Amino acid sequence: MRVPVHPNDLLRNTGLKKIAKDLQKLWCGPNPLTHTSALELLAQGLGYSGYQDLAASATEQMPAGTFPSQSAVKQALMLAIKAAMTPSDWFSSDQAAMAQMIKSLRFRALSAFKVPRSVFQPPRHGEPSIGSDLPVLRGRMAKSAQQLSSQLLTDEELESLSKAITATESLRDQALMSCMMAGLRRSEFLGARPSDFSGDDERKLFVSRGPKKTRVMVPQKYWTSISRFIATANLADNVLLFQSKRSQDISVSPLALKKLCESWAYEAGIDASKVSPRNIYMSVRWSVAMQMAGSFTDLMSSVSTKMGHWPTTSMTRYYLSSLHAKFSK
Repeated sequence: MRVPVHPNDLLRNTGLKKIAKDLQKLWCGPNPLTHTSALELLAQGLGYSGYQDLAASATEQMPAGTFPSQSAVKQALMLAIKAAMTPSDWFSSDQAAMAQMIKSLRFRALSAFKVPRSVFQPPRHGEPSIGSDLPVLRGRMAKSAQQLSSQLLTDEELESLSKAITATESLRDQALMSCMMAGLRRSEFLGARPSDFSGDDERKLFVSRGPKKTRVMVPQKYWTSISRFIATANLADNVLLFQSKRSQDISVSPLALKKLCESWAYEAGIDASKVSPRNIYMSVRWSVAMQMAGSFTDLMSSVSTKMGHWPTTSMTRYYLSSLHAKFSK
C-alpha cells in the first residue's frame, strides 16, 4: 500500500527532497549515499518501486481510505536499505545507529502526514485566495476545532491568563506573555534583544536572529508591555530581554519558564498541563485561523496586525496545516 504524495512534496528543499537531504546527512552506512539514492530509498519506503514511480503518481488530492502510518514507512525504509546493501555491508554496519537514523527522519513534512485526510487538502504552490472556498474551509476548521479543543487554550482562557499575569505586577512576566500573544515562538522571545524590534509608534516589527529570519508584527497593545519592561529594567539594545539569574548572557531556562507557566495557570485557575509557551503560541495561531475562516472581511486586520502575514484562503489552510503538524509530533 502506498502513501499518497502531493506535487508540493516534490518541490526543492521541501517535503520529500528535504527528508532525502536529512537522510544523506545522517547516513551511517558503509558507503556514501547520494541524493538520488536517498530519494530512491525513500520512495520504496513509501510503497513505490522507485522515485520515478512516485513522481508519476503524485496527486493534488489526498485519496480517501487508509494508507501506511509513519512507523510503517520507517519499517519499510529499513527493509529497502537492507535490500540495497550487500549482506556483508549490512552485517558490518551499525544497525542500531541505522534504526535511530530512520527514527529521526521527519516524515510529517509530507502532506499526507500533516493533518487528517478528512480535514485538510494541501493548496497548490502559490494558490490565490478564493472566497468560494471559505464555506468548505469553515466546516473543516470547525471539525478540527473539536479535535483540538482538549489541547488548546480557548480565547477566554487566554484572556484569563493575561489578566492573572497583569495582576502580578511583574513587568517581566507581562512582557513574556505579550511576546507569546504576539506570536513569537519560545526560541525567538528567549533569544530576543531590544534591537530586534523596530518600527513606528503604531506597531513594531520583530526580526529573529539566525540564518532563517522570522518576521512578526507586534501590535501596540503587546509592544506597550514589552517596551515598558525594557525601559524599567534599563536594558541595553543588544542584551537579552529575559535573562537568567545566573548571567546576563544566558536566557531564562526552559525549565524555569515551564515552572513560571505553571504558576500563571494556577493564578488563572487553568489546567497547568495546557499552559506552556508552545501551547500559548499554537492557541494564538488557532484563534487567528478561526477568525480568518469566520469572517473574510476581517482577514486583513486580524492577520496583518496579529501575525504580520498577507490574508488569503491559502494562509488559512497554512495555519490549519501547521497546527495539526505540530500536534502530530
